This record gives sequence, C-alpha cells and structure tokens, in this order.
Amino acid sequence: MLGWDAWPWLVVNDHLGLMYHSIHYQDATRFLFGMPDRVFASGGKFPDQPEKAETRTHTVFEYDSGLTALVRSNNWNWTGDQHAIFRFEGSEGRIEGTIGLLYNYPHGRPDTIRYMSKQLRPGYWFDVVVEDLWIPDAFIGPMASLMDAIQTDGVPLTTARDNLDTLRTLFAAYRSMDTHQVVSPADIE
Repeated sequence: MLGWDAWPWLVVNDHLGLMYHSIHYQDATRFLFGMPDRVFASGGKFPDQPEKAETRTHTVFEYDSGLTALVRSNNWNWTGDQHAIFRFEGSEGRIEGTIGLLYNYPHGRPDTIRYMSKQLRPGYWFDVVVEDLWIPDAFIGPMASLMDAIQTDGVPLTTARDNLDTLRTLFAAYRSMDTHQVVSPADIE
C-alpha cells in the first residue's frame, strides 16, 4: 500500500488521491496534450481504509478534437492491487501504459508503454522499452529547466501560470467528483 500514514496530516485531509498524487499525472497529460475542454472524475475510498479522503480515482480529459485521456489510480486497495494506468485515445491511434511505482510500492516495477497507430501498422501494438522510472526520472526535466532558468534569468519549461492551469484541471476534477457531472476547466477561476 502507498503508506499515506508516513504523512499524518494527509490521512485526515479532505482531499487526497487527486490533490497529492494524481495531480502529477494530470500535469503530465496537460503538458503532452494541452488544456482539456472537459474533465470528468470519479473517486472513492474503501470502507476500512484509514484515510479520510479518496484513494482511488478515475479522471477523463476530453478534447474537442476527439482525443480522450484517462488516468486511473488506486493507492489503497484491500486486495493489494494498487495501480496507476493511463490511456490516450485519438483518431489516429492509442497509447496506454502503467506507472510502475504503485505496483509493489515503494519499490515499484518498470513503467510500461505501448501504442497502436493507424499510420504505422494498423491493428499492431508496439511495445516501448522503458528504462527510466516515473519517480524520480519524470522530475529531472522540469527541475533541470528550473535550474537553467535561474542561471540564465530565463523562463522554465513549466511556469507558475502553467501550474495554475493544472490546478484548474484538478479543481474541475474535484467539482466533477462532487457533482457527478462533466466540468470545464475554463469555468474554474
């Protein structure tokens, strides 16, 4: 299990899975595909879990182009099946994979990615060999960009304004969880 009890203040927090874990997946999805036009999210917890808030979430980003992005994360599970998956589906292909960190946490296993392309070989799945791990490797680029921006008086790859857009998707997801409706991040101020 993820072990939220390492941070006692999180166990009693009203928001958990999206706010303190899946926000990174939402940020990465936004970085790859831009701001979604709509967000739908569902979340919950298991009856015996010690955490007060959601530890399993399903978040769907919808784009007017027809692209959909799904991120599903389950951080606490009485069966021991913690997982994080992603699916990106567009008109020309599909990408899917897993974030290995949640499997056998905190040791994890390798991340997985596979894709299918109408252009390359319709009906065939291409498996990508992933040698890096989401944590810590996904943070290398943004941190290197920040350090370079400080040294050169430049602008980092991800800015505070960009982070605000990620928070808009996060708050749209929470509003969607509360209302059981699709929410536009553009409506979040």
